[in-house]
Amino acid sequence: MDIEKQFEAAFSRITLENGQPLVSVEPEIVHGCVVNNDFAKITLILAEDSPLRGSLPAKIEAEIKQIEQIERVAIEVLATPPKENSSTQPATSQNTPQQPQRTAYLQNYEAVIAVASGKGGVGKSTVSLNLALALSKKGYKVSLFDADIYGPSVPIMTGRRGEKPSVASNRLIPLESFGIQTLSIGNLIDENDAVIWRGPMVHQAVEQLLRDTNWPGGDFMLIDMPPGTGDTQLSISQLCELTGAVIVSTPQDVALIDAIKAAQMFTKVEIDVLGIVENMSFFACPKCGEETPIFSQHGAKEACTKIQAPFLGAIPIELQVRKGGDEGKPIMATNKVSSATESFNNIASNLINILEEG
Repeated sequence: MDIEKQFEAAFSRITLENGQPLVSVEPEIVHGCVVNNDFAKITLILAEDSPLRGSLPAKIEAEIKQIEQIERVAIEVLATPPKENSSTQPATSQNTPQQPQRTAYLQNYEAVIAVASGKGGVGKSTVSLNLALALSKKGYKVSLFDADIYGPSVPIMTGRRGEKPSVASNRLIPLESFGIQTLSIGNLIDENDAVIWRGPMVHQAVEQLLRDTNWPGGDFMLIDMPPGTGDTQLSISQLCELTGAVIVSTPQDVALIDAIKAAQMFTKVEIDVLGIVENMSFFACPKCGEETPIFSQHGAKEACTKIQAPFLGAIPIELQVRKGGDEGKPIMATNKVSSATESFNNIASNLINILEEG
């Protein structure tokens, strides 16, 4: 049986809660389906208040995954059919794109930006949160999705550790933190529980958080990625239409090598690198103001030259940045004026300028 007939058979087996076959519903709920190798994207048309939004996507996903060729499924739920239908094609094994189309989730944001790093320990989550807050202070509507499944930091850094998101119409409601909307796997599991998941489970968890969360939309969605170039990065690149990526690094060579690898990964999946941020660039003595480059300095600028990406700015080592993260009171949520807050504001402005020029 060819792939098209397998999809037809799968859809014909799906019934609604009242027993009505999915394929007999008028108007049609299944608006489109695109198959790319082992990846299937299915577009559903359901009213905003439809109770089917809570149960039907998971039911369709489970049925479609029974098809031997398909390992990953993205369910896009829209209230009305899209105006442009060129991206929605019948399921077919011929003439399909080489990569999954990145149009499934977070379409209600003007810019979806991945904040990534080649290695851990460079302060990526600190930069993600404070950059989000800097953008919010400039009047933009901002959300932050913590996609670091193995080491979520956002609940602690926003002071929301142990808090569970509420649920409405079977969809998670993001937590509001200092004027931005946030959600993390850390808000759904005990912070002392180790997450021991293989790649497919990570993909499924990320997809479920994207699909089953009532993201409000707005100007910016920042995605705090896990370190490295693994499953989550690929999943996000396939499931979202990313505007671009911001790479965070520290100045020393060992970090910059990995930062360049992270940038190359995004380039290979056709996602623009918007720039590099150099974190922990130097230590500014709070008493005398002398700057000490503990981890070397200006390495990120040199890396930007190598990969032909913009340099977004440097952030100093500052005690209040660390304390703010540990205490759940990020420095950009306070009224403090310091070298670090000035740096975050400048990086936000540089990012906005790059997006406007692009």
